[in-house]
Amino acid sequence: MELIIRTAQLEDYEAVNAIIRVGQEEHADALPERFAKLDHVVAMGWYRSFSDQQNKVILVAENEGLVVGVAMLEMKKSPTYEALVPRTYAYLNELAVSPDFLRQGIGTKLYEASIAWAKERSAASLELNVWEFNESAIAFYKSLGMFTLNRTMTTEI
Repeated sequence: MELIIRTAQLEDYEAVNAIIRVGQEEHADALPERFAKLDHVVAMGWYRSFSDQQNKVILVAENEGLVVGVAMLEMKKSPTYEALVPRTYAYLNELAVSPDFLRQGIGTKLYEASIAWAKERSAASLELNVWEFNESAIAFYKSLGMFTLNRTMTTEI
């Protein structure tokens, strides 16, 4: 496998959507009251907003001309509350690998490229959200040295 990590182009839109849609369907199956099943999970306007590349980027993993993984990142600032130390961090909106290419190191390579992108922008950290049901994602991120910082809790009413 000759894997290339590169910035996504407009012509990658359908491939990126197809990869992210698999994860969306897993989320919709696990939490149907929270997640919808969609043909296009990533709206074209949102996708295009990542073309700024200074504060947002979509990275794709390509193998022999085929997009097999994706990472969507953006730079964010902490809320401006007196109780919080001001900081800038990178937020990983999505990290997904095509089901046919799982467990081949592609997710790790995308994560490493995400860290490098964040460092280039002087981010204090790389952050993401992961749903509690997604045990494989939690295990993956823990294996990379990530840890739980906070937890969102809910009750149905």
